[in-house]
Amino acid sequence: MGYKINLGSWGSVFAVPSDVVDKYIKIAGGSSVKVLLYFLRHSGEDIGLSQAAEALCMKDEDVSDALIFWEQQGLLQSADDGYIPAAAANVQKTANYEQTAVPKTDNAVQLAAMRSAALRSPEFSPKQIADTIRCDDKIDHLFKVCEKMYGRPLKHAEQNALVTITDDIGMPAEVALMLVDYCFSVGRTSPAYMKTVAADWVEKDVITLSAAEEYVCRLQSAHSAENTVKSLFGIDRAMSQKEKEFSDTWINVWGFSPEMIKIAYDINVNSKGKCSFPYIGKILENWHEKGISTPEQASKEHGGKAPQDNSSLDLSDLDRQILEEYKKGD
Repeated sequence: MGYKINLGSWGSVFAVPSDVVDKYIKIAGGSSVKVLLYFLRHSGEDIGLSQAAEALCMKDEDVSDALIFWEQQGLLQSADDGYIPAAAANVQKTANYEQTAVPKTDNAVQLAAMRSAALRSPEFSPKQIADTIRCDDKIDHLFKVCEKMYGRPLKHAEQNALVTITDDIGMPAEVALMLVDYCFSVGRTSPAYMKTVAADWVEKDVITLSAAEEYVCRLQSAHSAENTVKSLFGIDRAMSQKEKEFSDTWINVWGFSPEMIKIAYDINVNSKGKCSFPYIGKILENWHEKGISTPEQASKEHGGKAPQDNSSLDLSDLDRQILEEYKKGD
């Protein structure tokens, strides 16, 4: 009686350099990874660009761009008859250069290239988009769910954006779906906005479901804080980034209620004559440091008179001190 081990798919394997995962998985687009894996799998075979493009459902020029990317990273080197794995010495030389010469600049260039890929508008033909969907069940699912969100078939620009996000930027389809859902939650669903957000997420290493869930929660909390402060202050314009940061800190970091923020706002307007986020921030920072979290505590801190909406308040010593500090910072 004979015995054999059924290895299934493990019966045929090929090597992938560790640097692909350790160094480049975050910056390499999905198409670049697909091309590298395909050529590694067929190492030693005479594979042309057109053959690889057909097998991967890609364009010839995209396959060529991917090969050039890996050549620039030092994993492949061009030869008379195509591309071959770079010599170990060359790879080590590249790694040493990255570690000792200009690692920050190199990383900045890579991030800039990634953002450029995100913001550009490649024109994929309907057939190319259909081929992409046909070759990847997850992309197919992403498109179907997005159509339900929009309540209609996707426009060509929206289809382009999704393919750019998943292929050029390299964001997994399930994370891209969370990104689209977030964009809908804040009422900004243009293709350009989605691609900008995708580039920002990848730069911040938000490329897994768990990381995306945590990051979306923080973004939604910040957006909610922004809307709360805009309503309290009667702001009908877009907030600056600094004003958004103030709002997020007051509500999500320090935990102040809308009522307490409105009290600080009234004190600010009475003292300064206009809304000043830095001044309100100084009041709330003082309260945060002293553990003041209720209107009654604020009343005692500010001369014993409970602040009310539209009331005229006398400046306490604390108010004058905060006002003087603010003027020095102007």
